[in-house]
This record gives sequence, C-alpha cells and structure tokens, in this order.
Amino acid sequence: MLFDDKDVTVLDLTHGGIPLAQHIAKYARSVTAVDVYGTADDDVLAGLEHFGINIIRGLDNNTEINTKRNTDLIVAPVHLDPAFIPSAGKHTIITHHRAVGELLSGFNTNARIVEITGTGAKTSTATLLADMTSRSLSVVSHTSRGVEHWVKGVPTKLHHGLSITPSSILEALEHSIGIEADLYIFEVSLGGTGVADVGIITSLDNEYTIANGNSTSTAAKLQMVEQARPGSTLLVNASAGLLNPPENVDVVTFSDSTDANVYLERSHRGIWTIHLNGSGTVRFTPNAGYDAESYSTAIVCAIAAASILQVEPAKIESALMDFAGVHGRMRVMEWAGRRLVDNSNSGMNIRSVRQALDYSNGLASRHGRKVLILGEEAKQVCEGLDPKDTGNFVNERGHELDNIILVGERMESIQGGNIQIADSLNSAIEMAESLTSEDDIIISCVKCFR
Repeated sequence: MLFDDKDVTVLDLTHGGIPLAQHIAKYARSVTAVDVYGTADDDVLAGLEHFGINIIRGLDNNTEINTKRNTDLIVAPVHLDPAFIPSAGKHTIITHHRAVGELLSGFNTNARIVEITGTGAKTSTATLLADMTSRSLSVVSHTSRGVEHWVKGVPTKLHHGLSITPSSILEALEHSIGIEADLYIFEVSLGGTGVADVGIITSLDNEYTIANGNSTSTAAKLQMVEQARPGSTLLVNASAGLLNPPENVDVVTFSDSTDANVYLERSHRGIWTIHLNGSGTVRFTPNAGYDAESYSTAIVCAIAAASILQVEPAKIESALMDFAGVHGRMRVMEWAGRRLVDNSNSGMNIRSVRQALDYSNGLASRHGRKVLILGEEAKQVCEGLDPKDTGNFVNERGHELDNIILVGERMESIQGGNIQIADSLNSAIEMAESLTSEDDIIISCVKCFR
C-alpha cells in the first residue's frame, strides 16, 4: 500500500478529503488533514481527531513550512489552486483520484467496476447502464441520484446526498456493505481512479478551467486514460479525438452523430439502430415523454458499455423500451395540469437550456403560455451557471417566452420586461403555476442538487 509507514497530508476537506483522511489513517504512520478553506464543521474535525488525525485549519506560511518538513506524501484534489500545495521538500504529490485508486486496490471482490466521467451525460449514462446490466446482474451504482442497488431493472435507494468526488466511492461502498454485487458503476467528477474494468469518458465538450486557471477540465478528465489499468477497456466519445492510452488497454469509441466503433443510425420512421463494433445491432423506438435527442449520447454510450460487459442485446433493448428519461433530465411530466419540462439537475448548462426550449417548442399549443425557470440554487454546484452566459441566452431567446423566472443571487443583475426573481426552485415553480393555466408549459432549468 502506497501509504504504509508514511506521514501523509490530505488537502481540502470540503471536496472529499474527510473520508480519504479516515481511510488513509488505517495504513499511514500519521495523517494530517488540512481544512484549506477553513469551512469544515467543528464536530467533523473533532471526529477526525478521534481517528488520531492531526488537523490544520487553513494554510498560512507557518503551515506550509511544517507541511514541507513533516510530510512524505501530499494528497490534493486535481482542481485545487497550486498555491495551496507546497512545491518544495522531499514529498510526493498525488491526486485524490490516485489515492482512492490505491485504497480500492485492496478492495477484495470479484465484482467488475465501471467508472464514468465527462462534461455531460454521466448520470443518464450510469442510470441506463445500471438498468441494462441489472437485468442479469446484481448492480450497485453511485451517481448524483444517490447510491442504489439495482435488480432486474428496479433500483432501491441505499443512500442519498453524496457528492461525486472520487472519495465518495469509498462512502458508497460502505453504504452497500452486505450486498453481493456483480457490478459497481461509479459516476466520478474530473477523471478516474485507475481501478475500473471499463472507464468511460462521455464527452470533453464545454471545457472550463480549474485550479485557479492553472489547468482545465479536459486535462483532469484524461486521468481516466492516464491511469487506466492494464487489461481494462476505455470507452470514449469519438469527439474527444486521438488518445494515448497505456500499454495493454483497449479503446472503444462511440458516437451519436459520426462514424465510430459504436454509432447511432436514425431512420425516418423513428427507429434508432446502434451498430455494435461489428458484433451486431440494437434497435428500438424511443418512448414519448422525454427528449430522446437530448439523451442520444447517454443512450449510445450505455449500449456500448453494456455490450463490452457482454449484456445480451435483448436485455439492452428491453431496458430501452422501458426507458422514459431520468428525473430532472429533459423529462416531460404533468404538474398541476401543466406540462413541465424538467431539466433541473447538478450538471445543467446553457446548452441544455437551449435544448429544453427547442424541445418545448414542439409541445406548445398555438395559444398556450410558456414560462422558463432558469438559474442556480448554489453557485458551487458543478462550477455554477455563468451569469454572463445566462444573460446572453435571455437576450437572444427571451422573446420566445411569456415569462422568465430567474433563480439565484448572481442572476439578479439580468434585466428584462418579462423577468421575475425567485429565491429557490420550489418558489419559482409556485410562481410559474400562478402565471400559467392548464396545458401551458413550464420549463425548469435550475442548476441544483436533487
């Protein structure tokens, strides 16, 4: 074990450092946990001290000197500002992802592991894949939906409220103790841990900067490639371009629009055909009640992954025929007699707002009203929703809507004659109800945890 007989410092308790410090303490000579932002709860810190973990709240010059002098190994999240990471001394620096991978290497099970990262379609891909594989396997999934046990296409909630930081995998496993799983599916932010039998990159689109502008989301997600273990398979969106995987790692590409190992072909009769890398096809007709085009990446990716895992095409097709969208992801539902296009989730971005509006245009009656709820409940959710992009969208397409209800303090500067402000998604829904009548359309696009 990498941590054996070492003095280890774990940085950033806000984004997954707490469970990491606790697990590393089982092996290391000593562990120091640094609350970089000084935001950790006092009771949580006291709990770490109970584990024999040293606590440092915040980083100042003296702390940096002590860290350099006393540490063999520093564990830091990939998105942390490098200014917080001591650069001098004899220590080694690894990411939270690498640390989790090291801890999971001792995870004694015959179950296979799938890890999913990317800038979009992660939760939908994981949910669809769990459904498909669970028709013949016992599956545990951890996504932004929570930790779930899937049997024959039906999920049972084991826990709700974990983030998708890499260290949350350790907590998800604790919540699934007692379940004999054949397959684990983990949604992971910003890369992979290196233990997956199948590592998936759903997309690298809409790149953004991390680590205070010193790195990018793409560089972080490519950890999935760099740390792939020999004998594993990488399933990668063809739009990611050429990769340089380690030796003895297979790469399978997929696409919903161009040529790839696994690709989608649409017929004029509404039938979708997915070609499986020369080993057959899967055919189905998407159900009504969700925008299938918004799910096309997730659908093709999940089918490709299920095929790699040797799920029978008939079971894949059965899951697709039952699929009606994922809660909060471009799903149409009835709400107080209105039609609600529900697209409020932690990964929501302006691109998906455009898709939601385009989709609603096909649902709207000639004289019906259309109200958009747009914004964020917390700017920390997946980098927040850029107010500038939101303002540009409102200026560009606000005329297509009868009312726009903005959510979040950072959106209050956006002006317009049809704009109103709400302090939460729930209050915005109530406001939208008061502005509409039966058969009108409400489009819900708020970046939030659900």
